Amino acid sequence: MSKILITKAGQDVLARKMKHALDTALLEGPRTTEEIMISLVVLLIGGKYDYKVILDRITGRDGDGGFRRMEQVDVEDIAIETIQRLTQIIPPYKRTSAGRPAESYQVGELIGAIVNADTYLPNMATEDVLAHVPRHTLLELTPADVGPEKHVRRAKLEDLRAMIVEANAEWHPTSFSSFTEDLS
Repeated sequence: MSKILITKAGQDVLARKMKHALDTALLEGPRTTEEIMISLVVLLIGGKYDYKVILDRITGRDGDGGFRRMEQVDVEDIAIETIQRLTQIIPPYKRTSAGRPAESYQVGELIGAIVNADTYLPNMATEDVLAHVPRHTLLELTPADVGPEKHVRRAKLEDLRAMIVEANAEWHPTSFSSFTEDLS
């Protein structure tokens, strides 16, 4: 069962926000050539069984890890543009192809983790995300100082969402390293 209770439409909203954070991390974040090249390689080979050994070396699943650093100046810009164009964040409910390995759906998440895109994830306590979470999650997110508990418990869903947004409550229900596990 999913750790985060959210509708499929809500998963789409989270995926779009995570994709935006990934793009921001790529364009504005402090990146090394190594991170960019590793991300590009992951993008190109991720989820392809023939390249599992290479991917395991990149992710460290083989116990070692590592990647040769390229020193060409233009490689970063080309790699970033390629990564941006080819990367997608796919909500778990859309991962339905039996002919595709599960890892192929997680390429964008792995790249987000490599370039630390979590730093650029916005607050998810916004109307567009909160519209897709159940009442009990909204009650958990409602700050204690918004009013009497009796008033909060009886509030309509739209009023609960408004209370959370007005209180500027911080909510980050997932990250690039746990997106699939949180929503599966």
